[in-house]
Amino acid sequence: MSHSDPGYQCYAELAKARAEGTDFTVSISRRPNSSIAVIAPHGGGIEAGTSEVARGVAGTDLNLYLFEGIRPSGNFRALHLTSHRFDERRCLALLADCDHVVAVHGCRGDAQEALIGGLDQELKGLLDSMPRARQERGSE
Repeated sequence: MSHSDPGYQCYAELAKARAEGTDFTVSISRRPNSSIAVIAPHGGGIEAGTSEVARGVAGTDLNLYLFEGIRPSGNFRALHLTSHRFDERRCLALLADCDHVVAVHGCRGDAQEALIGGLDQELKGLLDSMPRARQERGSE
């Protein structure tokens, strides 16, 4: 399976090459009392498991945005838009109403781990200091 990036410069390029409803879906859950958004811009078959993690983090309290690949195969290769170029208008409209954003991404490797990035140093520090629940291999 090739993980080469298709090289889209913006969402408009992706939308011109691929069809919503056939290649991908967009889901938005707005929570009126929340100023936090959880997004998975590479959900569904693009980066496996990211939609599920984002849904779990958002629960019923936080805003949620999912861009999900729904092709039978080749989702990453066909649909990946680098995060700093992800300018889908519905996502941007949701984020404009939020003070904080948590973006969920996949990463390769054998270890179960969470990598924390972003510009909000205070929030990153708080998240990094939280106790971690460790699972023993084979106990799943």
